[in-house]
Amino acid sequence: MSGSAAIDNLINSSEHHKLEWIPCSEITEIKSTPTDGIYCAAHYNYKKIKLTLVFLGSSEECTPTLVSEFSRIYSLPTHKYNSGISQFRRYATWLENRNKSIKGFMKYDDNYYMVADKLFYHCYSQYGFCTACGILRCSPVWCTCGHKQLSDGWTSNNKQLDEFIKKSQLQTISAHHAYLEWIPYDCIGNHGSARGYLYGLNDFVELIPLEITDETHDIYYAKVNY
Repeated sequence: MSGSAAIDNLINSSEHHKLEWIPCSEITEIKSTPTDGIYCAAHYNYKKIKLTLVFLGSSEECTPTLVSEFSRIYSLPTHKYNSGISQFRRYATWLENRNKSIKGFMKYDDNYYMVADKLFYHCYSQYGFCTACGILRCSPVWCTCGHKQLSDGWTSNNKQLDEFIKKSQLQTISAHHAYLEWIPYDCIGNHGSARGYLYGLNDFVELIPLEITDETHDIYYAKVNY
């Protein structure tokens, strides 16, 4: 298959959400992104399908140890992490929905890459890596290891609104508690309608316009919070 026994084993160990080996002939328009080791691309037959490529390593570098660590960072295969994290019951759902966007692996110019949907790239800007355990998080606040760390890779471009969202996150004492999150517009499907759905979740959401500016009084946010 891939030419790497470690990657083949990872693909074969996936259940429910099956990972695939993807021929490089199916991937085109590979371009770099502002994030090191992350590339954007398109599917050869369906150019409207945009992809994210995550650099894994060269043929020589892809040892079982490196692939094992890569698997840990990206929580692969996902079904292994559906148990043993009962203290963060919501995390299994977050993780499953996030990893649905991961399609598999490919090899290009003697380097291996993980292939995912375009929206997987938002995990880096919206969530980031846990500074305690190093895995790519599924939440802007909590990691499955129990570490609480607010992501600073996002902004609504409204200082008051940013602070309002972060305040709701700071108030949580566990991953079970509800909090607000900034969701980029391109993470919502059915643009142009007052009702859309979150990519990856297929949960329908109402889009309610807020009449706020940088000068909106704090009383407004207090009422919203109430």
